[in-house]
Amino acid sequence: MVSTASEKTVEILAEIRACMELKGENVFKIRAYEKAEKVLHGRDDIEARAKAGTLTELQGIGKGIAAVVEEFLKTGRSEELEELRKSIPPALRELSRVPGLGPKKAQTVMQELGIQSLGELEYACRENRLAGLKGFGEKMQAKILEGVQFAMATQGQLRWVDAQAHDRAVRDALRAAGVEFEGAGAFRRRLEVISDLEYVVKLSGAGPKAGRGGAADPRAAAEEGLKRFLGHQPGALPVKLHFAEVPRFGTALARATGTPEHWAALGKPDKVDAPTEEAFYAALKLPYIEPELRETGEEVALARAGGLKGLLPWNGVRGVFHNHTVESDGVATLEEMVAEARRLGFAYIGISDHSQSAFYARGLKSEALTAQEKAIRKLQEKYDDIRIFWGVESDILQDGSLDYPDEVLARMDFVIASIHSRFQMDKAAMTERILTAVRNPRTTMLGHLTGRLLLGRKGYDMDFEQVFAECTKRKVVVEINAHPQRLDVDWRWGPRLRALGVNVSVNPDAHEVAGLSDVVNGVAVARKALLPAAQVVNSRDAAGVERWLRERS
Repeated sequence: MVSTASEKTVEILAEIRACMELKGENVFKIRAYEKAEKVLHGRDDIEARAKAGTLTELQGIGKGIAAVVEEFLKTGRSEELEELRKSIPPALRELSRVPGLGPKKAQTVMQELGIQSLGELEYACRENRLAGLKGFGEKMQAKILEGVQFAMATQGQLRWVDAQAHDRAVRDALRAAGVEFEGAGAFRRRLEVISDLEYVVKLSGAGPKAGRGGAADPRAAAEEGLKRFLGHQPGALPVKLHFAEVPRFGTALARATGTPEHWAALGKPDKVDAPTEEAFYAALKLPYIEPELRETGEEVALARAGGLKGLLPWNGVRGVFHNHTVESDGVATLEEMVAEARRLGFAYIGISDHSQSAFYARGLKSEALTAQEKAIRKLQEKYDDIRIFWGVESDILQDGSLDYPDEVLARMDFVIASIHSRFQMDKAAMTERILTAVRNPRTTMLGHLTGRLLLGRKGYDMDFEQVFAECTKRKVVVEINAHPQRLDVDWRWGPRLRALGVNVSVNPDAHEVAGLSDVVNGVAVARKALLPAAQVVNSRDAAGVERWLRERS
C-alpha cells in the first residue's frame, strides 16, 4: 500500500516542477525534479530514509531535492515552493492548468490579449482571437476551448448555459427511474450562475407510467437513480431532490423554485394545497408568475397590480443590434449573418464590427469601414424584407473619447460604445470615462456596461446612478448583452433602470450565426429585471426603430 507521505511528497515535488516550468527555469533542474517524482512515487520508506538521511542513496535524488523532502516531512511545508508560489502571477498558474495551453502559451495569451482568467480565455476562444496568434491556429484554439470548459466545470459553479447539459443528464436518470418530476431551483429561474440543481418528484399518482414500468416507490427509485447517475458523473453539479404528494405538488414546486424573498412576499403560501402551480397562484388570487420572475418579491406586488402583462415577452425582440462579421473577429460573412436573422424572423439586424483601436479583434480601419458601408447598402437592395442597420462597436478610449473622428461616426446608423481595455481604473475615473462617452452625441448605446465575464472577470467599478441618469438625459441606451458569458447589465439593476426610465436594447453580441439565437438569454435578463416592453427599444418594429434613431440624433 502506498503511504500518504509518499503521495504528498510527490505532489510537492510535482508542484515545484510545475512552478519552475512556469518561470522558465533551467531545463535540467526541471528534469531532476521530474526524475525524483518517478523515483519516490509509490515508495513506503521515504519517511524512514528522510530521518536517517539516506534519501541521496536513491539514484536520482540529489542533496537539494533531499533537503526539500526532509523539510516537508519534518515541518509540513516547503520554503522553496512557497517562494515559487509568490513569484508567479495567479493568472498564469490558473491558465497554465488548462489542457492544451501550457506555461509558454499561457504567457503568450496574457501578453498579447491581456487575458487574466479562465473566463476571459474562453471568451477569447469563442470570439476567434487565439486563432490569429503566432503558433496557435484554429485547431489549437478549439483544443484550448475544450480544456477551458473542463477546468471551469471543476470549480463548483457553471453558467446557466453550461449547466443545461447537467440538467439533461439528471432528467434522463430520473426518467429512467420511472418517476414523474419537474425541474426547480435556480436553474429553472434561469439564474446566470448555477451551483446546484433541484427537482420535485411526485410521490404518488405516477400517471400513465403507473402499472407499466413506473416506479412503485418514487422516493426510493428517484434516489437510487440519482445515486447511479452521480456514480458515473464525478464532475456533476450537486443535485437536490424534493418530494411531494400529488395534492401539494404545485405548492412544493413553487416553493422549490422561488427564492425565499418571493415566497415571503406571497403572504401565507404554506397554507395552500395545490396540485399545480397555476392552481397555487390562483388560490392566492394572483396571476401565474413565470419561474424566471420569482427572485426579489417585487414581482408579487407587480402581479397584484396587473403589471406582468406589460413585461417584455419571450418573443418580444423584433430585431437585434451588436453583431460581428469576418471583417473583425466574427466567423460569418455579412450575408450569412443577415440570412440567419431573416430565418429567425427578425425585422432588422445591426452590424457593428470592432473599431480600429481593437487591434486584438482586427478592428476596421477607415478604408475597411467604407467598403463595409458599400457592401451593406448593396446587400440591402437584395433583401427588402429585413432592414440592415450599419454601425460600429467603438472602443471607449481611456479619456472617454470614441474611436474614429466625428465625421466618420456621423455616417453610421448607430454607434455602440464599449470598453475593451484599461479595466482597472478607479471608480471616479471609470465613471467619468463612461460619462464622457455617454455625452458624445454619436453614442447610441453602451455595450456590455460593466465588462464582466461570468465566472471570469468582475465588472469594473462605477457610479451606476450617475451613468443611468446621464443615459436618460442623453437618450443613450444601455445594452443587455445576451452573450451567455456576459449577461451584462445585471438584472439586479432592474429597479434603478425602471425608476430612471433608462431605455435598454437586448443584443446578442453575435460573432457567428448561432450567436444570434443567444438573444433569448438577454430576454431572460430583461424579464428578471421586470422591464416593460416599452423600455426595450428593439421591441419596436423596423419603422419604429428608424423613427427612434432619427428623433435622438
